[in-house]
Amino acid sequence: MSLPGRNTQIEDVVAHIFQEIDHNGDSEICWNDFQKWLLRWNIPHDDSEDAARSLFTFLDRDGSGQIDAQEMMDALMLLSEFESKLDGSLSVTHAEAGQIIRDLDPDGEGGIDYHTFLEVLHAARNTKPDSGQQPHLVLNFDVNNTVVMLDSATGADSKGLISMVLSNSAWGTIDYDEVDRPIRWTLKASELSPSRPEMGLHTYSEFVVLQHPFPDRDAVKDKAELRALNEKVKANRRQALWSFTNPGMPGEAFQKDLAGMQAQLLLPEEVRGTQASKDAGLDGESVQLLPSFLHLLRELKRKGRSFTLIFRTFGKDLPQLRKELEALCEGWHPLFQKEDLVVLDGSDGKPDYRMRFDSADGCGTFYRNPLEGDLIALAMGTVDQPSKLEQGLQFWQDKEGVQIFEGVNQVFKHYMQLSSKCCTVALRDFYPGWAAANSTSAGGKPFFLGRLDPAEHCMFFDDHISPLDPKIVDPIDAHLWPRRFSSGQVYGVHLVQAQPLLSIRDRNYFVKCIEDCEAARAAKLERWHKLKKMVGDLDGVRKVLAGFIYTSVPSQKVVFRPWSSSRDVDRAQRVPTFEDAL
Repeated sequence: MSLPGRNTQIEDVVAHIFQEIDHNGDSEICWNDFQKWLLRWNIPHDDSEDAARSLFTFLDRDGSGQIDAQEMMDALMLLSEFESKLDGSLSVTHAEAGQIIRDLDPDGEGGIDYHTFLEVLHAARNTKPDSGQQPHLVLNFDVNNTVVMLDSATGADSKGLISMVLSNSAWGTIDYDEVDRPIRWTLKASELSPSRPEMGLHTYSEFVVLQHPFPDRDAVKDKAELRALNEKVKANRRQALWSFTNPGMPGEAFQKDLAGMQAQLLLPEEVRGTQASKDAGLDGESVQLLPSFLHLLRELKRKGRSFTLIFRTFGKDLPQLRKELEALCEGWHPLFQKEDLVVLDGSDGKPDYRMRFDSADGCGTFYRNPLEGDLIALAMGTVDQPSKLEQGLQFWQDKEGVQIFEGVNQVFKHYMQLSSKCCTVALRDFYPGWAAANSTSAGGKPFFLGRLDPAEHCMFFDDHISPLDPKIVDPIDAHLWPRRFSSGQVYGVHLVQAQPLLSIRDRNYFVKCIEDCEAARAAKLERWHKLKKMVGDLDGVRKVLAGFIYTSVPSQKVVFRPWSSSRDVDRAQRVPTFEDAL
């Protein structure tokens, strides 16, 4: 009943069905599994699917399997006007209609396909927007510049990284010479902001990227020479950004902001250099993990939330975080008073969130090769990984305690098993795979999502994420591989652009981010239920469409605004930061 006839790309539907039935990932289906799958879908049929098919088929005039976003917008407004006369709760505003269409747009290009349309209706049918159920949180956190202000890969200390943060939050104008080369940046906005305060302004980091471009790959044939030139450009960019607030530099006015943010990372004076600090891996004056991140974990425990914590990084810095996380979990972290005791080590009979590198479920590493059919694999039980693509999965062969999951189906299933456990998982992502994909999200950190699940809410925090593009994160539609989710579908609900400018200053930053994501998720679910009720009324849909049998849906004089022109995107930076490109 889910197939809309000739308008569907049948191979996509069949592949989706096959993946659902093939539980063990061996590319074969046995009769018992097929029977179980049939029984699972043996649900009472209602008119909603027939109504959805009627609407979609009518709007898909050319039989391409896609409908235009503007025409869908007009249809939704007409349906809302008709249905709200009987049920006032089905009144849809222009903004809500636009958001519904973004939810349905898998490629972010203003086209809606039937499969996504139907999946959203199924998700709405299987969930209740007012259930009051708090979902299990699956929290993926990048390390550098997201929860830690130290970078072992580049040698940057907190001063250098905070200077970079400020350079990425200071807005001004760029002057060009006669051949259009950027020569000068002038500060125009007195207040620091992670988003563009007005059109025409650019951050200092954008200026530095433009002033120090990477060499043309096609012009440099020798790979070693190209790599050396790229590294030189990176070094020049880092030097300019790390010195942004130095005397005589364009960001000199923000020296007080730099000092204030550094102070936020300091341990209390009375515990610096104590044995307790050293035991927590804090040999210097500052914490490693941001106080706002540590505060989040304590607040989740206080509120009794069910959650899984997953650290994600390209680097080798996971083991050095273990001691500080252990101190927090065991209740003796020097940043918190003994009388304010919160434990996450399992000593109270609750889940243990200490980091484990001696457990097959405690750590792992991804492997990606976009040159080999976009191969994705996950090696559990180790954070060691090959340094080159050519080494491949052979790198882990015969290594004791390592279990390899190969292919999207197997990796996704194991990832979901990890996600369902209340624990901490340390996962290392594969930088050479991202580099081989030209530093695009298609080769980035795999982030598996299905359609909205009322029992689980997955989020990924990374400073590289942008409203324009997930960049370093690959939000994979687990049920329709190799499809990815577009930014408009997941930004602010599942993807969060970590803002060190705010997370260093505000101890409640991550708590607020999760609250905002949960509110956005609830609003999305409410929209989907409105859509299901409107589109699921077979008689109503047919009555609305009856007058347009021989014509298209008339314009409602409401213009659909795609995600690419949304306020979030308008205020985002247009030039990638220095770490985004090779």
